[in-house]
Amino acid sequence: MKIQLDQLKQHLVNEITQIRANNKLDINLERSRVTDLFSFQEKKLLEATTDLSKRDTHIKRVISETSNKLAIEIASLKTLMESNKIETVRYLAASVFTCLAIALGFYRFWKK
Repeated sequence: MKIQLDQLKQHLVNEITQIRANNKLDINLERSRVTDLFSFQEKKLLEATTDLSKRDTHIKRVISETSNKLAIEIASLKTLMESNKIETVRYLAASVFTCLAIALGFYRFWKK
């Protein structure tokens, strides 16, 4: 009876040891899986951050190029407007002097 009790006790100790070992193995496997999953998610986050950074840089470059094109176009239009304004004043002055010359011609013609 005592031998059977010792055998049963030994069997229980072996079962408990085996269960503990299995539980430790399961815990270690789960810890490893969680660590791998965390590393994978961190890698994906880093890739997404890099992609967003590249897109942001591209968008800023496009905005800068568009802004530069608009500034050049506006400067060109201002130059053209000034040129047209000067040309209009020149034609207006020429028209006034022409009308004045015609008026003086008629005045001189009637005076004689």
